[in-house]
Amino acid sequence: MSIIITLLVFTFIVVIHEGGHFLMARRCGIFVEEFSVGMGPILLKHKTKKDLLVSLRLLPIGGFCRMKGEEPDPEHPEALPEPDSFNGVSVGKRALVVAAGPVMNFILAFVLLLIFNMLMGFTSRQVAAVDADYPAAQAGLEAGDTITGLNGESVHVYGKISFLLMNYQEGEEVKLEAKSADGTRKTLSFPLKYDEELQRYRMGFTVAARGSLAEEISRQGFFPALGEVIAESFWYTGFEIEVTIRSLGMLLTGKVGIDALTGPIGMVSVVGDTYQEAARYGFMTVLASISSIIVLISANLGVLNLFPIPGLDGSRLVFLAIEKIRKKPMDPKIENIIYIIGFVLLFGLMIAVAFNDILRLIH
Repeated sequence: MSIIITLLVFTFIVVIHEGGHFLMARRCGIFVEEFSVGMGPILLKHKTKKDLLVSLRLLPIGGFCRMKGEEPDPEHPEALPEPDSFNGVSVGKRALVVAAGPVMNFILAFVLLLIFNMLMGFTSRQVAAVDADYPAAQAGLEAGDTITGLNGESVHVYGKISFLLMNYQEGEEVKLEAKSADGTRKTLSFPLKYDEELQRYRMGFTVAARGSLAEEISRQGFFPALGEVIAESFWYTGFEIEVTIRSLGMLLTGKVGIDALTGPIGMVSVVGDTYQEAARYGFMTVLASISSIIVLISANLGVLNLFPIPGLDGSRLVFLAIEKIRKKPMDPKIENIIYIIGFVLLFGLMIAVAFNDILRLIH
């Protein structure tokens, strides 16, 4: 079951990604030859009136969008591209088509968060209660305050607080920024206190939970409630993107090792554990848990695809930028060599990540 759910999740995310390329290609006047769900041999196919081949393939491991003239004809490399082909439109339009895939991943994450927050509610940044025995209360934090910043960084979602405190050192002071109910802004500095029961450092306050959209409309009114849930979904999508970028930065600078990465094998284990735990609480909990995984993977995939790694959308954007500057495309031979080197390095990384995933499963 874990493998099936993982494959379906990845396929869904990739198809949405490829759907971004497809929609933008059609918008830019590029003829799309085939849009496929899955890989491998064709199970079902249908040709539309506009000669688009829509196919369902055997292996549920993604999908693809094949555009006319995406690759130059090896037998006629000097031939001019046709006007309705990928290389026949302007650099700007091609860049829009390439970027549309990652953008669609971000949109998917936002939409799922929006639906989830509307139905289930979310954790706000508004302080519900302050423990008098903890430093936050002694520094002046009060119930009704809204957390707006921590250690010089803006905080738009509650999850960022935990993220920024991951590497807290004993005795270190944190700088908390908050806004009271009357609009007064506060800047509070204090160390954290260790909670023996929870075995972690705490500031010593709890935050208010928001209910479903229907509950919040009855409490706040339609537009305030809707505005709050849209803002929460937007900022949380941005937070997921930020965490991905920061994590990659820590990986590149050596602050975390390659063993911290998780690949498809590891994701099967994560999805399986999540499914089994959520199944105890009913279908809606399973749906919410799987949706949260889709949000995480979709945001990660969107960011990773924008990195200038050969074989990913980011590298194509770099080549398009070079073409724009040079007023002519790069030499196809040089471009192919760069792609081959990139694929070798990427494949090596995938093997290393898979090896770490297997070791984790064994242990």
